[in-house]
Amino acid sequence: MTVYTADQEDRILDSIRKDKVSQVYLLIGERFLCRQAAGRICQALLEQGGTLHGVDGEREKFTETLQKLSSYSLFPGRQIYRVTDTRLFHSIQVAESLWKKTDKAWKNNDPARAARHLRNMLEAAGLDPDDSENDPASFSPARWKKVFGFARPQVDLAWMAALPAEPRGREQHRQTPAGDDPAALLEKNLANGLPGRNILVLTAEDVDRRKRLYKYLAEKYVVLDLGVEAGSGSRAQAAQKQVLLGLLQKTLQEFDKTISREAAELLCERVGFHPVAVVRESEKLALYVGSRSRIETADLNAIVGRTRQEALFELTDALGRKELERSLLIASRLDENGIHPLAVIATLKNFTRNLLLFKALQEQPEYGYSPTLPPAAFQREVLPALKRREQWKQELAAHPYALYVQFKTAAGCSSASLKKWLELILRADMLIKGSRIEPRTIVQHLIISMLAPADNVILQNIH
Repeated sequence: MTVYTADQEDRILDSIRKDKVSQVYLLIGERFLCRQAAGRICQALLEQGGTLHGVDGEREKFTETLQKLSSYSLFPGRQIYRVTDTRLFHSIQVAESLWKKTDKAWKNNDPARAARHLRNMLEAAGLDPDDSENDPASFSPARWKKVFGFARPQVDLAWMAALPAEPRGREQHRQTPAGDDPAALLEKNLANGLPGRNILVLTAEDVDRRKRLYKYLAEKYVVLDLGVEAGSGSRAQAAQKQVLLGLLQKTLQEFDKTISREAAELLCERVGFHPVAVVRESEKLALYVGSRSRIETADLNAIVGRTRQEALFELTDALGRKELERSLLIASRLDENGIHPLAVIATLKNFTRNLLLFKALQEQPEYGYSPTLPPAAFQREVLPALKRREQWKQELAAHPYALYVQFKTAAGCSSASLKKWLELILRADMLIKGSRIEPRTIVQHLIISMLAPADNVILQNIH
């Protein structure tokens, strides 16, 4: 067998329709793309009849899945066991990726998802999430680095204590015999052959390709790689845009619609690299134009608003420029679009912390920073020296020009004012969680206080 890429998916489907079927299909990469492709593969496999058994890989009892997969079924036709988000390919190599998802989910006010990703990260590092001693927030930088393989984030992790407990059946490691790894058990069963017409379909976003199981499946069965290059560089942006345009065209074809090039470009720019959002917005546009066959820019402007990420960035940009009226207007739009006030607070907190860090770094002469440096000189002379400091890896992971702009913004602020901003943000956070005042009122007063003169901070007078 072989490893297929996204543009070769049709070859897999054609093989299935010609009855050249693999007993295992592994789909790796972007989560939504994997789910879509898995759906098409399962549909093709079931054209001749059979049953689809869905399994949530994050809640899976591995031994139960393996037992069913290794048993003959009383049902006719193919028996497809589709395991979504399997953890069979997790290792310490994917711990940092899982941490980024944990942090993102918390910032997006989704504590349940953050708890799931954090649990996955602990298990990937070989730790028992139910052991009270395995609290990442209490780990020293040295222990964090040793356990997870990347530097401990330089932020307060006390919020982990607020994550909900997960009383789910996570017995993948505990139910297997001593010394038997779940991946090894699966490989052993595959080597012995699956009975009947049983087929296993796995999807995984985070994969350690060095694992023996991955190499075994890539050699013996079918692997579809739907990974998309991450980052904000030109090459990554081009790859992401190509994926989005492909999803857009495929979705509109189902409605027998087309879209102008300008509108397609604008949709991708407005939504960003969120494949599921592109599909949903495409469907909305197709329904909005009714009997018309072509979607134009005017339709896009009427239906598709800016994403939360873009709107939140606009807010921090306005604050950085000290534009009070624009900041209040954007905050009002965020509220109208249903973005939770705590998500706004989290964004402002991270923005201010980064400014405070960058202010401290630019005051250290060894980095050679000056507010008069042009962007090219900043990227060539200052940024490489900054990135040699491992502890700032996460904060310095943004696009070079975005970092340049943030350094310029920090240069225009005093350390005292930035510290005051953090105090105000903490005060607003406590008010939203513990007072009866309308959250949008608190956010508005926070913004006014952040940009008001030092002797006119009105947020402190709210109780």
